[in-house]
Amino acid sequence: MGKLRLDHREWSPDARAMAMLAMLACALCLFPARVEAQKSDALSDLLNKTEASVEQFVEQFAYLRYQEDILQEKLKSNDRVEYKQETVFDALLMTRFDDGRLRVEEQRLLERAPDKHELRPLVKTDGFSTLAMIFHPYYQSSFRFKKLEDDVLDGQVLARVGFEHISGKSSPILYQMIYAERPLELSGVAWIDAYNGNIHRIDASVGSSMADMGLQSIRAELLYGLVTLKDETEPQWLPVSATIDLETPKQHWRNVHHFINYKKYRTEIRLDVDVFPSR
Repeated sequence: MGKLRLDHREWSPDARAMAMLAMLACALCLFPARVEAQKSDALSDLLNKTEASVEQFVEQFAYLRYQEDILQEKLKSNDRVEYKQETVFDALLMTRFDDGRLRVEEQRLLERAPDKHELRPLVKTDGFSTLAMIFHPYYQSSFRFKKLEDDVLDGQVLARVGFEHISGKSSPILYQMIYAERPLELSGVAWIDAYNGNIHRIDASVGSSMADMGLQSIRAELLYGLVTLKDETEPQWLPVSATIDLETPKQHWRNVHHFINYKKYRTEIRLDVDVFPSR
């Protein structure tokens, strides 16, 4: 069996120096590949944890009822409020498959109308409470993900993951047009607890892909936190607020959603059975 042996006693000082430089160059060549492999492993592990967390979130959220307080604002060019209105809905989440596609939608019933109904145009936004669905196994293949540098949010070190929608793929958020629905080509960043996969914040935006609809940009910020349900003792990790900014070349709107008063959703079914009449 042949052996390769390096005996420094047979090498001159210059030769040893050249050999050390060659070894160092090889190590430096391998270092980026190792770093990329470690990043890939870290991202894969983080996505797996986040996927499990989002699956649990969707399962739990489907049994919840909540109030959605929506403040709709029309902004001036200096971002001051020109006019606004506030509405409160009784809301719940509906999950269904439609022609083989997963649809997650909010169902809302008006609970408190605005004190003064604004006749001037405002923007309607809904469904953003489900933005975490981009990490759901059904939608993951519709996005590209990238591990970013960690960040500190509210005193906690969190992992950050960048995401970008793949054109032509399905999306959990749709832009509704007359007679058609169109997926929003979202990109942005999610702040995630690397230990349990819980999402703390999502910043998402849509840019030039909506220019043909007269939109300049759509930006959304979702915040999550521990929420104790009514008549429950164990808190759950749930959406707390969503802020959506929409701009055209000449107009600017902002909607702020607050998700409050979570409780278990219960249905009561009453069956009236006719008793056979006596003969």
